[in-house]
Amino acid sequence: MESYALTVASTGGRPPKAPEKTPELVATVSQTVRSLSEVLIPARERGPELEGQILKMFAAFNLYTGDQGKINGMVEVWADELEEYPLYAIRKAYKWAIRGEGKLPSLASFIRDVKLAIGSNVLARKKLLERWLAL
Repeated sequence: MESYALTVASTGGRPPKAPEKTPELVATVSQTVRSLSEVLIPARERGPELEGQILKMFAAFNLYTGDQGKINGMVEVWADELEEYPLYAIRKAYKWAIRGEGKLPSLASFIRDVKLAIGSNVLARKKLLERWLAL
């Protein structure tokens, strides 16, 4: 579908025929949209998994100083800021940080990595598939 729009825009001639909505194709696209919706669920809806991921990162950077109140506060702040992003992107950014940073990244730079890990095409493709189903 994406290539269809690009072909129409680039050829300047007769647009190619739109893909036919066969029952098999509709079922496949519907399953793909359901899968994408599940993967893109914000981390706040995944329960304690977000806090566990943050604690793993803090442990990897040996951040524990013995002050449990400080650690709890940091986890709460990080969780509040990251709760709107999908957990898969947070995990990916976590791996990048562990493998590439010498110290715990700032929250702002970690959020930039999370946004990069989401990928811009994932959300756009999901919307495109949803629009195609709605036609």
